[in-house]
Amino acid sequence: MIFEFLTSLLTPAPKWARRMGYVHEAIAIKARAKRCQVAWASHQNKTKTAILEAVKERVQNRTVLIVGSGACLDIPLRELADIFERVVLVDIVHPPKSRSHGLNNVVHVTLDITNQIEGFYNNPDVLPDAKVPTIYHDFPDIDFVLSVNVASQLAVIPLHYAALKLAHEDDALIAFSKNLIQAHFKWLSGFKCPSALICDRMWELLDPAGKRISVEDPLYGVNLNAPSEMWCWDVAPLVETGAGFARRNQVGYWPNFLFTAIDNTSASFAEETMESK
Repeated sequence: MIFEFLTSLLTPAPKWARRMGYVHEAIAIKARAKRCQVAWASHQNKTKTAILEAVKERVQNRTVLIVGSGACLDIPLRELADIFERVVLVDIVHPPKSRSHGLNNVVHVTLDITNQIEGFYNNPDVLPDAKVPTIYHDFPDIDFVLSVNVASQLAVIPLHYAALKLAHEDDALIAFSKNLIQAHFKWLSGFKCPSALICDRMWELLDPAGKRISVEDPLYGVNLNAPSEMWCWDVAPLVETGAGFARRNQVGYWPNFLFTAIDNTSASFAEETMESK
């Protein structure tokens, strides 16, 4: 705990992000990754393999933009640095050691890719409209864009912050979360170059025997076409939770990502849930 506290003090971040808990969350994820190294290995390897498979669709090798890089635990950074002239890592928080890769063509950008959260921090009584951002859309040398294990997390800390402020009804917060995630998918589809998405499609609670207790839609009803591949991420095994249950995420991979809104999302998720049992 003392090490994590000291690390958080050394982690650069905007004041609003620190106060909302983004730094704490980034450090906690990195600490959990160390504790759950064995349980997370398969997910991290599958993510890296999917990324390297996806970027084969590039036309040129100038810049790859990676959103949700964090501590780069699931990013094949050295391989990407060998492929592209420049690797741009975008996240609200970059833990200190993620900045010391020794790669001259890697750039860290501290940025809220939704372009919404700082405004919400300053005025929590008003939920943002979650407009589709245009960040980086006008950069001509971006040849591939990756959204990596971040889409389902976009609303997590804002929802926690809203709960502390007791400012909004549950229905309004759910609608905000859905719109925030949907806007991210539209942003990702707005590039002229190819893009790929890797994100949670389902959150599960499992009992000690591995039987599902409950399931949750981390995308709040935003529907997507069937992923090219799905795999399990044992994000919090029994030994980690210490509560008689485990947490497992179902992760999807969408190469050549293009978002198209589809109606009847709740039915679609129900069908997907049944298929995964």
